[in-house]
Formats: sequence, C-alpha cells, structure tokens
Amino acid sequence: MAAAAIALAVAAVACASRTEPLALAAQATRGVYDADYAATTASFDDALKTQVTAASLRQLSAQMHALGAYKFLRQTSADSDKRRYDYEAVFDKGTMLVELRLDPDQKIAAYRVVPG
Repeated sequence: MAAAAIALAVAAVACASRTEPLALAAQATRGVYDADYAATTASFDDALKTQVTAASLRQLSAQMHALGAYKFLRQTSADSDKRRYDYEAVFDKGTMLVELRLDPDQKIAAYRVVPG
C-alpha cells in the first residue's frame, strides 16, 4: 500500500513538472505577436532557435498585427503520442493556424504559423 502511494506521488510530481503544450504555444505565439525573440524562442529546442531570425519574426508579427489584437489560442487537434498539437490563434479580425511539435524533453521542436 505504501509503495503504491509513493508511486502515485512520484507520478503526480512528474506530471506537474511538465509544461502543458497550450502554455508553450501561447508563450511562443505571444512572443511572435510582440516581436520578442527571447519570449518566442524561450521553449524552443536548440535546432529550432537557429531557424528564427529577427527579420522573420518581425514579418510574422506584422502579419499578426494586421489581424488586430491577439486574444487567445484555442486547441483544434492533439496527438499526444506524436507530441503534435494544433491551435487557432484568435485575433480581433481573424485567425491563424499554429502548429506545434514537442521533443521528448518538452521543448518546442517545430513551430509553424499559417495565416488564415
């Protein structure tokens, strides 16, 4: 009985230490909207960080701002086995698709925004 309680406690701690994909996607998307490189890439893996440039960040931020104020993300699909998640970024005047893939360490390994 005690071993089961300890195993359950360990599992709860492990789950609590993992960041939810929605929170990671929201942080990155807010960073893009704000054209903030550090906020955008804070949870990116090292390989993905090298693909983000200041120019590409400014361009995507401008596309987002053309849709008005950023409101929130809404999950549209999830495949936790493949660690792939899709969200709809909602703005005052439209939406964009946000696609996310996590690596085994809960870092963002792929992040793509598709204008609506």
